[in-house]
Amino acid sequence: MATLHKSKQITREKPILQLKVRGPGIRSGHIPVSDLIKICEELQKTVNRQAESMQGKKTLHPGPIVDSIRRECTLELIGIKKGTTSLQFALAKTQMTLPMPEQTSFGADVIGELAATIKSLGNGDISSQEINAGVLQGLYQLGGVIEDKHISQIEWIAPKMNGRRRSTGLLNEAIRERVATRLSSPRKAKIQFDGVLDMADFKPGDKRCRIDPALGASVMCSFDDRHAAKIQSLLRTPVRATGEATLKPYTDRIELLHIEEIERLPSLSLGEGNFFAGSSIAELAAAQNVKPLKSISVLAGGFPDDLDVDKFLEDIYSNRK
Repeated sequence: MATLHKSKQITREKPILQLKVRGPGIRSGHIPVSDLIKICEELQKTVNRQAESMQGKKTLHPGPIVDSIRRECTLELIGIKKGTTSLQFALAKTQMTLPMPEQTSFGADVIGELAATIKSLGNGDISSQEINAGVLQGLYQLGGVIEDKHISQIEWIAPKMNGRRRSTGLLNEAIRERVATRLSSPRKAKIQFDGVLDMADFKPGDKRCRIDPALGASVMCSFDDRHAAKIQSLLRTPVRATGEATLKPYTDRIELLHIEEIERLPSLSLGEGNFFAGSSIAELAAAQNVKPLKSISVLAGGFPDDLDVDKFLEDIYSNRK
């Protein structure tokens, strides 16, 4: 089992979050690399979704997060402590650090809010608090590391910061089951969805249409008679639909969107949020489901055999002058 061991050098930077990992397969100051990678990846996704929720943004969406959340909420692993194996995280700093008091950090607020959410899930009353569906999905995925049984629990510790008291929450199998119960229950959410209105069925009593977004999967929609004429006039055009969505259990995908309002959307606005998100090449490839080439031979045959490539390139460069 591959392990990562903390060096003797003491990390002086104050952590914004500690995760204490316990279980029969965890030794003091050690953690399997596979578990560490999964914890870090799912932790960052959960933090991003909590940040989106607190800013009033959609947490259930395809594509990357916005740049502002990436700048303020990206975490760095700064230490692994002995005793109970403790993963210590700080907010990532840019190369050019701007003076920003710790007490005003949005990232600290996000960490504290997540600690309060996990703590509320531990009180046993699963209906006492409305928790954002995207945040629930993130916590469920983060708790997936417990499935292998060599990790039994993860203690979430947010230190005193931003006027908040020190807060702790425990993520274990019982808490994950409570999250699953919420996710598996019928979930409704008010959403706004942009895309091209590509299909409509005007069958009496069961009117349906389909909206294809710039990125991600198509969404099936239902609508009432009062919207029939407008939907017919908007076919094959970019639209913005607003209404109540039924969300599939355990996923962030929309099963059905019941349209309450629909309007024409300027084509340049379609996918505008994703366009300005500052996505990396890897994120764009993942969002558009672009796979790496398995063989360079698939690119063969695109250039005629009887055409001189050098002459072709020479013509291009000469025309640019």
